[in-house]
Amino acid sequence: MEQPWVGDTFAALPDTHVIPTYWPVPGLGTIPMNAFLLRSAEPVLVDSGVEILDEEFLDALGSLIDPVDIRWIWLTHEDRDHTGALRRLLDMAPRATVLGTFMTFGRAAPDGWLPPDRTRIVNPGDTVSVGDRELHAVRPPLFDSPGTLGFLDGKTGAYVASDCFGAPLPADVVATDSADAVDADTLRDAQITWATVDSPWVVDTDRARLSGHVDAVRNLDPSVLLSSHLPPVQRRVGHSLESVVAAQGAELAPGLTQEQLESLLGEFAPAGVE
Repeated sequence: MEQPWVGDTFAALPDTHVIPTYWPVPGLGTIPMNAFLLRSAEPVLVDSGVEILDEEFLDALGSLIDPVDIRWIWLTHEDRDHTGALRRLLDMAPRATVLGTFMTFGRAAPDGWLPPDRTRIVNPGDTVSVGDRELHAVRPPLFDSPGTLGFLDGKTGAYVASDCFGAPLPADVVATDSADAVDADTLRDAQITWATVDSPWVVDTDRARLSGHVDAVRNLDPSVLLSSHLPPVQRRVGHSLESVVAAQGAELAPGLTQEQLESLLGEFAPAGVE
């Protein structure tokens, strides 16, 4: 099985760049793990990659910007695939303030508290000014952490959705710069699978209430959906919104087995070690 890797950066919009990591998972496919860089007047990094690939991630970030110029780091939540290089970035970006919810900062605390003078709590409905635009905090319809928080870029219309809308994709199509290039049925099935894996509560939630949360995103009229676990969605925004609603009536995807986990971990074993 192929090992995880950091892919080539690309632009989802002229001033919004994707730093992708790809993680093969037995039985599912390959899951993108994206961070984003907004080239706003006060540059914003959204999430910080996977710790096991932090060197590769920082190299990719450095190809786009000198980290010393980063002013904000928006944590969509505290999971390890979103915070991998965060501690190093606090040193490399001394003027950066970390944005997130109280729950995000609190649930990350077992790794050590972030310096209070380097953090700022943001909640749904709040607005953060980053010089030439405002970022409007919005909780996505689906999430796997109570700390999850995305935002709408008031200048470009990009909607950063954290884990929501993600999809494990076949290895031969995952490394694309647009989810619109993926077969529509393949994408829908993969998004429904991911929704039941990452947010299994979706199958037990009230469909009307879920539809209301999805419609709230629809009413934002996003120009592009930027999911942490999917290439950018531009033309098929409505298609991805409906996939979230469809997940409410789906069967839960089977969980990873012990044998699959051992196969995955075996890819990281040093040569000669069993």
